[in-house]
Amino acid sequence: MEDKKMKCLQLEQIGSPLVLKQINIPKPKQNEVLIKVQATPINPQDILMISGTTQQDSLKDLPFIPGFEASGIVVMSGGGDFADSLVNQRVAFYGGSGTFAQYSVVSAYQCLTIENDVSFNQAASSFVNPLTVIGMLEVVKEAKIKAVVHSAAASAVGRMMVRYFKQNGVEVINIVRRSEQVEILKNEGATIILNQTSEDFLDQLKKITSELNATIFFDAIAGSFTGKVLSGMPNNSTAYVYGQLSGQDSSVSPNQLIFKNQSVKGFLLPAWFSSIEQELQLSFLQKLKKLIKSDLRTEIASEQSLEQGKKAIEQYLNNMSSGKILLKPQQ
Repeated sequence: MEDKKMKCLQLEQIGSPLVLKQINIPKPKQNEVLIKVQATPINPQDILMISGTTQQDSLKDLPFIPGFEASGIVVMSGGGDFADSLVNQRVAFYGGSGTFAQYSVVSAYQCLTIENDVSFNQAASSFVNPLTVIGMLEVVKEAKIKAVVHSAAASAVGRMMVRYFKQNGVEVINIVRRSEQVEILKNEGATIILNQTSEDFLDQLKKITSELNATIFFDAIAGSFTGKVLSGMPNNSTAYVYGQLSGQDSSVSPNQLIFKNQSVKGFLLPAWFSSIEQELQLSFLQKLKKLIKSDLRTEIASEQSLEQGKKAIEQYLNNMSSGKILLKPQQ
């Protein structure tokens, strides 16, 4: 495919809109595969990278193709038994050369074959959100508690968390900021939903977290909200910050850290996943094949072509709780 071109969306300057380009199709190296991308979601991390809000040392060299996960068909192997075995297979994958493109090169070991009854659209979001929720439950199991607090709870991660945690005997105290998000979560089976704009929000939070001994807070917002929620939680509580929707650094009162012995940690999916044994990694990936059809399924709001990339990102930013926006590179 040396002389063939592909369409892609490139980021040429931090904070600028993505640009539709025609570039050479990349070539896979040993133990890598070339994948014809069928669907790729827009994730919050993509927005952070495009805007430059994410940690600078995690940015790729400009220009680069954004996109962390996708689904597609393996069309070429760069060599190696496992990579060779994936040719012509339907796969979900993460990482690699960027997924906002018609083709992407990735390590064969970052691919997961998908079952025939799973659509490319559903498989496109197999990693970032589902594995995040699986990892969070492992943190909860280790802490031996039965209730947690979650902000931005009507998000894709939030909906998955309600379903998956409930199946595993863990109650989620869901925090939303708009009344219409309450119904979204009720439809998923959520029983405890607090609106952060309510006057008695903190009083309700203190009462419920005390009754349920909820000492873990998964925070997608950061900023001053991290400390605000911790102030309504028991002593020895920990906030695991996994997102930065506020665009600000987390802030917590020294009094909370000193006298309530509360703490703030980060939760980063790649770091957690690489910290567990390979046997456990494979076990979780195999679980995903089934779970993405049930508890860890993804709601899809719309499909857009690469040409509609700018519009797709705006649509996602305007209503992130309505479901995933998928880019369909082959359209």
